[in-house]
Amino acid sequence: IVVANAEAELKGAIGFTAQGFLSAANYTLLNGAHLDKGLEWIDKSIQQTKTFGAMNTKSGILKKMGKTEEADKVLAEGIAAGTEVELNNYGYQLMGQGQNDKAIEVLALNVKRFPKSANAWDSLGEAYAIKGDKDNAVKNFKKALTMDPPENVKANSEKYLKQFGAL
Repeated sequence: IVVANAEAELKGAIGFTAQGFLSAANYTLLNGAHLDKGLEWIDKSIQQTKTFGAMNTKSGILKKMGKTEEADKVLAEGIAAGTEVELNNYGYQLMGQGQNDKAIEVLALNVKRFPKSANAWDSLGEAYAIKGDKDNAVKNFKKALTMDPPENVKANSEKYLKQFGAL
């Protein structure tokens, strides 16, 4: 019923936006049903606007379809196009899934691409802290603090540094 409703809505004004197709494709991904239709919708979204979110959704659909190699390639393309915030959020998503090494890889790429972002350095520090790598965590938190970070970032870095006895 939901997929049929989405199909009908996508024929109207919603169907002219990348977000409409992305939302419909996300539904199929989250529910693991109608993946072929979801793949069709996400491709229409990507044709309009190639974003990390859309590429990540397409990767997820392809993985559920058993197309792991293609999914990995699509995700890598999405990561290459990702903004600082998108990569940061994805890093936290990976940490939430217990994929700490992959999170560190993504967050390390984020600091490489956005080296002036205190938040990116703080997030990388947090990933190392969660993994249990105190030395690298401390190094990244201290780097974040040298960049005159916003108050929330400063508080997070200081909290961890105090826990590690490094402040």
